[in-house]
Amino acid sequence: MPRIALMIGVALLVAIGLGTWISGEEQPTEPSAPPILVGEPGVDADLDERLQYLEQALAEEREARIALEDTLAMLFEELERLEGTDERTAARIQAVAENERQARVEERRGQRNEADWMRSYQERRVATLIEGGFSEEDARRALQLESEASFKAMQLAWEAQRNGEAVDVMSNMSNPQSILRAEMGDEAYARYLDAQGQPTAIRITQVLSGSPGNSAGLQAGDELVSYNGERVFNVMELRNGTMQGQPGEDVVIEIERDGVRMQLALPRGPIGITGSGANIRGMNWWGG
Repeated sequence: MPRIALMIGVALLVAIGLGTWISGEEQPTEPSAPPILVGEPGVDADLDERLQYLEQALAEEREARIALEDTLAMLFEELERLEGTDERTAARIQAVAENERQARVEERRGQRNEADWMRSYQERRVATLIEGGFSEEDARRALQLESEASFKAMQLAWEAQRNGEAVDVMSNMSNPQSILRAEMGDEAYARYLDAQGQPTAIRITQVLSGSPGNSAGLQAGDELVSYNGERVFNVMELRNGTMQGQPGEDVVIEIERDGVRMQLALPRGPIGITGSGANIRGMNWWGG
């Protein structure tokens, strides 16, 4: 828009300049005076006045023409500047559009990379199980059972919520890993954990004073392998075991200390220890 206005202004100035020049050229001349004879009184003075008048008119015309040329030059420079600005603006717009296009390309590439990573992750898990002693068929079967167990836990939680029942996250029925363990059996499940670098027993970190575990001789660093004849792979499974049977009845626990297995008797109920086992929550996949 500024460029168009400037072009109109230039055209008007050119038209005015031409009109002035043409009108100056076409002005009617005054009727010629009677010839003046040199030597008559006043002839030299009148001629000097006419010469001065013509010189002044020519000087004013030159100044007007110069002023017009300067104005036109300024307007043309402004036009060139505006055209250059438009070119720079167009270049910036083009650069922004190119950056946006590249961003979309990178976003799509990132989505493809994420999908590729998920597929390769599953293959890496298969390779991990194979390195842990599984055959390829057994490794893929273990991951399939893991997936089915996750869906079964999801389904059970959904049904409980629809029936208005509270979902106990500590329950074996709500835990995909507990479902997977029941499907695989304790021996295969222990190999499944070990192949992924997970503990296969509860490593005791502290024995509380005055507790049945302290009285039975448990020590920090012991590994609790089973409770009342049932393998325990984490503290949650140990808790569920203590809740079974009759409180206070004698139960046998199996521990491993410095590579040696031993059994200890203590009453059913809280043992009074803290410890860590398989990080089963870290291996769960929850969804909808």
